[in-house]
Amino acid sequence: MLNFKSIRNYKLFLKTNKLYKKIVFYSEGENYDHFYLPYINICIKEKIPFSYISSDKKIPFKENNNAKFFYIGKSFVRTLFFLSLECDNLITTTPDINNFYLKKSTKCKNYIYFFHSMCSINVIYNYNAFSHYDTILSANKFHSEELKKYYFSNENKKIINIGYPKIDELESKQKNEYSYSVIKSILIAPTWGNEKGTYNDYKNITNLLLKNNYKVTFRPHPVTSIKFKNYLSILEKNFSLFENFKISYEKNNLIDYISNDLIISDWSGSAIEFAIAFKKPCIFLNSEQKIRNKKSTNNQREDSFENFFRKSIGKILETKDISKLLNYIEDKDSLKDYSTKIDFFRKKYLYNFKNTNKAIKDFIKSLT
Repeated sequence: MLNFKSIRNYKLFLKTNKLYKKIVFYSEGENYDHFYLPYINICIKEKIPFSYISSDKKIPFKENNNAKFFYIGKSFVRTLFFLSLECDNLITTTPDINNFYLKKSTKCKNYIYFFHSMCSINVIYNYNAFSHYDTILSANKFHSEELKKYYFSNENKKIINIGYPKIDELESKQKNEYSYSVIKSILIAPTWGNEKGTYNDYKNITNLLLKNNYKVTFRPHPVTSIKFKNYLSILEKNFSLFENFKISYEKNNLIDYISNDLIISDWSGSAIEFAIAFKKPCIFLNSEQKIRNKKSTNNQREDSFENFFRKSIGKILETKDISKLLNYIEDKDSLKDYSTKIDFFRKKYLYNFKNTNKAIKDFIKSLT
């Protein structure tokens, strides 16, 4: 739907001082804004001017003289904005630029992508989703290995090992070392895209947990909340009478992570964040692997970050064995070396763990 405010903001951006066009952020909206905050906060703290372009009207930071916010919606105005964008650096976590309707502008010098998931770039994204960026901020060593063989339209592209600031943010909120002795609250966080194949299983899992007096928080993926509301309605209808059940639509997953002892997922990057940041246990439903890139090879799928993590850190629950879930949860022996495994994983595969803010600061300053 046409929004005249987005047209007005588009015109205002065209007239904006070039000082605010050295660094430009684009966000698809509120569900992604929290991923931008580490970058935004550095700009604000260091008094580095920037523009924040969003498809949502909500401003995710305190207004100040060094920042300009422009709402451009999702209509043709956004398409026009991208086509005519004039800036030194565009920083975004939106993939597939120049593959579909969001095209690159010849007047933008440097397209920069940072990741909002640690999962495989070859498997869960579209084919060549990152081919037209000039700079990629790698989150982990798996990403960097995949990027070595990736096709880029710019032969002089840069791969910078930044790390994954979301992990640092989450880890810093953990006040006490987690105790594995008692598990009372369980977070269920499915990925999106296979709701038809998995939501009946999740309904059975939820039913089993509630009847055994576990507190259950069901956290759907934001895309599920938009495109597959009917599945959520079924869950609400089935479990509305249980006081120990809720569906969480929180934009930022921090509260849900802190307040739960264990996570159950399938191929979601959220479960990996939960485990690495808080050293809390995870159980993975062995549903069909999430594959958006149909051209990915069997080796790429097998060697993906999420597959490796599931096998080396988490427990895998076959869909036919849902009735045995309580045994998986109550198996304390398997958690004896869990903390040590997570420590090893952090050290071996993450970049700049507990130090991504400095890496981001150095990178942002290199752009000015």
